[in-house]
Amino acid sequence: MKYLLDTDVIVNQLRGKKRIKEDVIVKGTAISIITFGELLYGAEKSTNKENSLIVINKFISDLQIDILGLNQEIMHIYAETKTFLETAGKRLDEFDLLIGATAIVYSLTITTLNLRHFKRIPNLRIAKDFLEKV
Repeated sequence: MKYLLDTDVIVNQLRGKKRIKEDVIVKGTAISIITFGELLYGAEKSTNKENSLIVINKFISDLQIDILGLNQEIMHIYAETKTFLETAGKRLDEFDLLIGATAIVYSLTITTLNLRHFKRIPNLRIAKDFLEKV
């Protein structure tokens, strides 16, 4: 099984709050370009921007994480899912929709701490046991 790491999981890993299991971080693990943007935004707001950028880039580089861009297929899934959720009266953050659509298109299982949002997305596989026990 291959995974798409959500922003919240990476932030918690980098802060040392929650650790991702080693068998989850394998070759082929990826993040969305949206997640990368969210991480960069967090670094920009940080009191120590340069160090934050180094930590983020080291994490991605050391673990050989692929950064997946947006494409037409992702945007179609995004549009279909957004329409479906709006029709059902369930709105969802744009970035979460794009991250979820990325996971669906690449047949990846998403690791997230934000189950409340992501469980609304049809056909999205969500990892259940991806954090180390503390």
